[in-house]
Amino acid sequence: MEYMEMLARLGVGSAHPGGFSATVEQLREHPIEPGCRVLEVGCGTGRTACYLAKMGCIVTALDIRDDMLAKARRRADAEEAAVTFVQGSIEALPFVGGSFDAVIAESVTIFADVPLALSEYARVLCSGGTLYDREIIAVRPLPAEGLAAVKDFYRVRRLYNMSEWKELLLGAGFASSSIWRPSEFPVMTVEDSVRYPDLHQELDPDVYENEAVWETAKTYDDIMSAYHASFGFGLLIGRK
Repeated sequence: MEYMEMLARLGVGSAHPGGFSATVEQLREHPIEPGCRVLEVGCGTGRTACYLAKMGCIVTALDIRDDMLAKARRRADAEEAAVTFVQGSIEALPFVGGSFDAVIAESVTIFADVPLALSEYARVLCSGGTLYDREIIAVRPLPAEGLAAVKDFYRVRRLYNMSEWKELLLGAGFASSSIWRPSEFPVMTVEDSVRYPDLHQELDPDVYENEAVWETAKTYDDIMSAYHASFGFGLLIGRK
C-alpha cells in the first residue's frame, strides 16, 4: 500500500510537518482576510479548507483522490463549512489564470513535478497574490540507501534544500520568495493531536483489520526514525 492510500484510509486531516498546530500558527502570523479567494491544493480530508472557510474565506479545495474528497465533503457538511471541492491535479489546475488571492499547500508539492506545480500555482494567482506552501526541506545529505528508501516510499523525485526551493519559486514566476520559520522535522506529533484533536477524522470501516495499512504505517515510522535528522520543514512564501 502506498503512503497516500494509507493516509486516505486513516482519514488523516493534518499529515504535514508540524500538524494542525503549524496550520493555526501560520494563519495567525500570516492571516488571510475574510472574503479572499483561497485555493487549497492537495486538500486531503478538508480540515484546513474547512478552517479557512469558517474564517470567512471563499475556499476552493482540490485533491486528486476520490476517497479523500468524499471524506472532505462529509467533513464540510458536519462542520457546516462552505467549501467548493474539485478533483484535479496540481500539475494541471482546472482554473483560469488569476482566479485566486492565495494558494495554500501543506506537504503536497514535493510529491509532484515540483517546477510544474509551482508554475501552476503562480498562474492561478492574481497579481499581488501569495503562495503559502509548507514543505519538507533537505538539511543534510541522506546516505544512498536512505535516499532510495525515501524516494520509493513517498514516490518523490528528489528533495530540495532551502536555496533550491527559493530558486524554484522565482523560476516559477514569483516576484519574491522566502521561507518562514525553517525548523527541524518533528519525530512525534502526539502534542498536536492533544492540542487540536480532529473531531471529524473518518477512518475506513475495515481499517483496523487491514494489515496493509499498519504495515505501511510501520514503514513510515521506521524511515522517519532512521532518517528524520536529514529533514527539516518550513513555509515557502511566494509573492506574485
